[in-house]
Amino acid sequence: MFRILKVLSLLLYAISISALAADSGAKNGQQELEILHSGEQIIAGSLWLPEVKSTPSLVIMLTGSGPQDRDETLDGFKVFKTLAHHFAAAGIPSFRFDDPGVGGSSGVFSKATLQDHTRDVLAIIQFFKHSKEYGFNKFVLLGHSQGGIVAAHVAVGNADVSKVVLMGAPSVPLVDLVLYQLRLEYANAAVPKNQIEEVVSAHNQLMWAVNNNGNLQRAESRFKNATIDILSYHASQDQNQHEKANRAVSQQAENQYDEMRYVYSMPSLASFLYHDTALDYAKLSVPVLSLMGGKDLQVTIEQNKDAMEIAFLKSAAQFDLRVFNNANHYFQTAQTGLRDEYQHLDKNFTDGFVTTLTTWLIQ
Repeated sequence: MFRILKVLSLLLYAISISALAADSGAKNGQQELEILHSGEQIIAGSLWLPEVKSTPSLVIMLTGSGPQDRDETLDGFKVFKTLAHHFAAAGIPSFRFDDPGVGGSSGVFSKATLQDHTRDVLAIIQFFKHSKEYGFNKFVLLGHSQGGIVAAHVAVGNADVSKVVLMGAPSVPLVDLVLYQLRLEYANAAVPKNQIEEVVSAHNQLMWAVNNNGNLQRAESRFKNATIDILSYHASQDQNQHEKANRAVSQQAENQYDEMRYVYSMPSLASFLYHDTALDYAKLSVPVLSLMGGKDLQVTIEQNKDAMEIAFLKSAAQFDLRVFNNANHYFQTAQTGLRDEYQHLDKNFTDGFVTTLTTWLIQ
């Protein structure tokens, strides 16, 4: 069914995509573009054309989870803008763009599903493919984190895609990542294992209930009870204090339930939760470079590397995986990989990262 929709989409895009605006600068250098597709959607981005090209392919950069600007500005580090600068120096053309509802792009990010992101990337490909001014015929999809899921989904069976770069990309469904992160959150806390697992199960059941018409009443009860138990664990053994603590944590549990029920039902998350990207990896036939950080605690090697390799062993793709020992999820040199150190790190990539990536793209 998806293959049929993809063919219909390509036919539609071929006749309905146009550039609304571009700056009046020279063809070489960085240019701001607005791409109109489906008659009303605007994708705003930056095209960076080096003076001398070392490759005929255009690298299209796909951001990670959450509403991101075209530079993928994360904790003060402009990941994609920095990468585009290095690409231009190496003669590699690139295009980066704002997520729906961010910067100059239209739409509402919270409502943008995996299929919406897929259609946006297809629209970008068709625009450049049919542009008389730029005329790119081959494209490299570079997806960071959740962007890797979109990159692989677009690349399956797509003759316009010549290579795929997975930059800290998961190989298990997003629901598995969420549950894994919950366990990590409590890993160093003095909380009994059975309580941790009850919280994990409660989140698992809630995600299923809100997205698959499950028993929401039972999921709500289990979630609140598990949350109260774990919040109350360190409460004072004094009866009066214990009763006060119970009243406080009951309200906290209520608030957490309302928040997580809303978050888990958002299309921007829900559409990714049960999508098994390893199935897409196994269908790829173009060269793939996977980059992983040894201190990445968001998409960990332990949870993702083996599943990714198994998928590519099943595929017809030429697969190359590189691990950067001290790199975090943004591929900065890190001490711990914990989120609280991100803002204090150098706003640049770890040693060898850029060279590895640019060399592979030019080959």
